[in-house]
Order: sequence, then C-alpha cells, then structure tokens
Amino acid sequence: MPDKDLHWKTEKTPASLRYGDIYFSAEDGLLESRHVFLNGIDAPFIWQDKDRFTLLENGFGTGLNFIMTCHSWLRTAPPGACMTYITTEKHPLNKDDMAQCLSFWPELAEEACELLRVYDPLGQGFHQRNLFEGRIKIIFLIGESAEMLPQLEAHVDAFYLDGFAPNRNPDMWTAEIFSDMARLARPSAPIATFTAAGFVRRGLEKKGFQMHKTAGYGQKRESLRGIYLGKQPPKPNGKPWFQRPAPLAKGSHIAVIGGGIAGLTTGLALQNSGYKVIIYDRDDKPMNRASGNPVGILDPSLSASESPEGCLARAAVSHSLNFYQSLNPDIFLHHGLMKFAATSPHGTLYFPELGAISPPEIRRILSEKLSLKMATNITHIVQNETTQNKTTQNKTTQNKKWHLFEGDECCAVADAIVICGGPDSINFAQSHHIPLDPVRGQITYLSQGKNPPKDVLCGKGYVIPPLNLDGKMTIVTGASFHRGDRDLSLRAEDHMENITQAKKLWPDIGHSTVIGGRCALRAYSPDHLPICGPMPDLAQYHSSYSTLKHGPKHKEFPPASYQPNLYITAGLGARGFLVAPLLADIMAALISGAPLPIARKIYESLHPGRFLIRKLSKAK
Repeated sequence: MPDKDLHWKTEKTPASLRYGDIYFSAEDGLLESRHVFLNGIDAPFIWQDKDRFTLLENGFGTGLNFIMTCHSWLRTAPPGACMTYITTEKHPLNKDDMAQCLSFWPELAEEACELLRVYDPLGQGFHQRNLFEGRIKIIFLIGESAEMLPQLEAHVDAFYLDGFAPNRNPDMWTAEIFSDMARLARPSAPIATFTAAGFVRRGLEKKGFQMHKTAGYGQKRESLRGIYLGKQPPKPNGKPWFQRPAPLAKGSHIAVIGGGIAGLTTGLALQNSGYKVIIYDRDDKPMNRASGNPVGILDPSLSASESPEGCLARAAVSHSLNFYQSLNPDIFLHHGLMKFAATSPHGTLYFPELGAISPPEIRRILSEKLSLKMATNITHIVQNETTQNKTTQNKTTQNKKWHLFEGDECCAVADAIVICGGPDSINFAQSHHIPLDPVRGQITYLSQGKNPPKDVLCGKGYVIPPLNLDGKMTIVTGASFHRGDRDLSLRAEDHMENITQAKKLWPDIGHSTVIGGRCALRAYSPDHLPICGPMPDLAQYHSSYSTLKHGPKHKEFPPASYQPNLYITAGLGARGFLVAPLLADIMAALISGAPLPIARKIYESLHPGRFLIRKLSKAK
C-alpha cells in the first residue's frame, strides 16, 4: 500500500527517505526523461509502424515517464493503435503526492489527470487500468521486481530502467531482472537507462543486450542505451500445456455467445482491442439470467494466502471497482460492505468502497456500447473452409471460419468465438468436456421492516439495504445453493433458507415479510475458480500429455494444441459481477497477444485445460 516515503528536498525536487535518492532531476525532470528515455528508445519512430506497442518500465516512481510517453504516443502513433505500458513499483506513492509531483508540467496535465483518475491504492500484485477509452493500458506490478517479472507474460518492444541509483537500490539492477527482460524482449527491442554503471552495462550485455554509453542530461555526464540482439522470440516461462495461442489479427470478427455480464464485458474488452464484435443471446434482452437480478454485490472471497484463489480475489476487487466507476459512478446503489465470518457472526471486516451495484444500469450502458443480436439461440458451431476471392491477384484463398447455427440455419460467420453461456457453455460438441455444474440460486425480496441495515451484510448469505423495486422499498437477501438443480420455480423452503442465513447477519429480519423473489442458474467449476482461456483440443491433449502420469521431470512436452480461435469464459459462480471485468481483459489479452493483466500462476489456475491436465497426471 502507498506509504509516506516521499519528502521534498527542494520545492521542486521530490526524494525518497527510504533510498536517499531523488525521483527526478532538480534541473528539469521532464527534459531529462525525454532525453534519457524517449530519445533512448528512438521514440516516436519506434512505434510508428506498430498497431500494438508494449513498453516495460522497471521503477514507476512519480509516473512522469508514463505521462510523458503517453503524451508523445497519443500524438504520433498510428490511428487505432494500442499501447500497453507495464511498470513495476515496490513502494507506490499515494495519490496526493503523485498529483503534486506531476503538477509541474502543465503541458502534460491531460495525461496526468487520466492517470490519477484510475490510480487508486494498489496492493501487491498485478493491476491493469484502461486510459483514453482503452487506447492505452497500464499494468502495475506492485511488489519486488524480482518477484513480479517472472510472473509476467508479455512481448516487450522497449524498456525503461528507472529504479533509484544502483548504489542506493541494488535490488532493481540484478542479473535475475536482466534475465527476465531478455526473456520478454522482442528482437531488436531498445533499452534506455539514466545510469552508466559498469556492472549494469556488463550485466545486460551478458543477457544479449548490446549496450553503449551516451551523453547524459545536465550535470550527469553519461547514460546507457542498448538493443536486444537475441535472435529468438520472447520465450514462454510457464508449462507447455498452458502456453498461449497465436494471436488473432486486429479487425477480425469475433462472435460472443452469451449476453450475461461475462459476455458483455468480454465483448467490450475485445471491441476496445480493435475487433469487430457481435454478441448473440437467446433471450430478448441481455443480462436476463444469472446476472439479471435487480441488484448485485461486489463481495470478495477473503484469503490472506498467495494461492491463486486469494490472488484472483484481490485483483478482481481492484479491477471491478475501477471498471464500474469508469462506466458510471451511479452504478453503485450502496457503498459499504460488512463481511462476517461464514461460520460465525463474530469477527467482521468493513469495506467502505464495496457494496451493491445496479445490473439494470450496467445492462443499459453496455448495451449502448455493443452490437447485440438477441433472441438468437446458437445451437451448434462448425469450423470449416471459406473461399474468398483475392481480386488483386486473381486468386482464391481458403480461410477457416466459424459458422454459427440456429437449428439448421447458419446465422453468422466469424473468425473467432468466445463462449460465455453460463451453465449452457458446455452444450457444444467442442466444449462438452469442460466440467461445469448448474447451480440453482434463489433470492428473496423482503419488505423494509424495522431497523433496516445501512450496509451490505455478507456472511454465508447476504442482506442488501432497502432499494426501490417497482415502487416498494425492498430488502434483498440470498442466495440458495442447489447443485445440479435446473428448476427455476420459486420455492417457499428456499425463502426460509435465505431468511435463516440472513437472520445471523440482521436479527431484525423477523419484522419483514416475503414479498417476492427470483431464481436463476449459475455455473460452477469443480475447483470453484472461473474458466477463462482457449479451448483445448481434447485428442491432442491426450496424445501430447498422456505420459504426465509418470511425472514431468526430464521430459520435453510440445506446446498446447487448441481448437483454433475458440475460447471460453464460464464458471463465474456467485461472483460474476466481481470477476467478469477482469476475466474480460484477460480474454482480450489472450486473443490479441497483448500482455496478460494477471500473474502467470493465476492465468494457469483459470485455464480451461487444467482439468484435463489433472486427470492425465493422476491416470493409472
């Protein structure tokens, strides 16, 4: 979390108490940064032929390099291009200190304002934020660089090394960090740093960077610039059965099957990444099933561990708050969530920023941004060859396309498909092997009664403060949990189950009466984690990884084989509104080839092939 490390050495020179070093030059921090970093990577020429550009900075500091780079990139990059800016920081500044540091350069005020809009208290881990309507993404890696960088999956076009001076903070300038940069670097990726220290130059050269000294700025005589001469493309750092698929060309057509919160957020993320997206749903309106309740809550599962579950929950909280607030702050119906231990009414945690949100308002905003084709029941999908005339050369080419059928009629053709159909996601021949269970969930509407809660109360069940439903002030509580039950009729016994759980959180519930309810199906995976990623080729997985049962040591395995351009997001369970925005950005990164907005271990814990791998590993 941000701490008060910053102090002002002079009126315009912020410095670190912890490291005894300044954040930027007292002469002119902006001119120094332009000289060392923008000129050091040959900007803006380096990105002028790229529709996707990725830059990695080791040491975010005040954010000056970021807003400076944004300012240049927005004015010189190709139309429609996207930039991902990845940055590490162990000790993030608080928002007020950052704002003061960036206030010295009014020419960068627009970029500074946009950064501060999305900058919030950041806990350890990965945090992606979207700026300038998605044209720029920033991924904060909060923590030790040596711990964060090995978990990063990206192809990096250029590097800034901007930690405090090597003699002040040697942990930012290690051989392990240089190795990770070489792993991530595209061929010929430039690198720039303010330091001219000999061990930095030699360390980078050992990892494949050709380095040379150049003139420094102001009183600093020299700095370093270089270029990565490694001939191999960036190397994957994970298990071969979880390796990423080949990216899809920008401008391709993508069909999203399912118009719930997962489908709509995925559609928006893909659209912002430069794809042509149509969302198909069998109902007359989107968000009509599990995400169709009149009110939703952002209720994280709590874990202090570094398990995938705990890391995903922490990342999803930060990501979803930023996403919904960016859509419209009025999406929040109640701020404030009291979290009780599930097995006891004693021991609580209070989250002032979390609370209840409005699904109808989310539906309205996202529907206006997206292309929807409702009342279309996609029954099966087929990938085959589509002949296209290439008039310029009088030739025909064969491209594999996905054909979407409603019964016997082909109703759409797409380059890629993302299945976001909740429990029905496994109804297709290509996805039947994905383990998903339908779970019946019923919520209960209660009259306002006596002493209604002021905050959202969450334990084994939940209680939401009064809201206006059809002219009546209504308390919502829930939700029942019945695995494998697809019956959607309201049941008195489920209302009683909800009330029994709610009474542990709100003793005055006895003064309220049941006035209605709603039931829907949610989808759960066996490990209760969502499923998000490329659809495995079942036969190839069995063929390639059948020997895993003997252990993976000393064996070479081929990279994963997938059903081409077929993806799935499902199994969001009862926390769809919390995790959907993050899963959407993960999916957009997977399809576009952009850096993943989460640590590799979290991606692997969500991968659709994980169940096959576990089964093969345990096979007798």
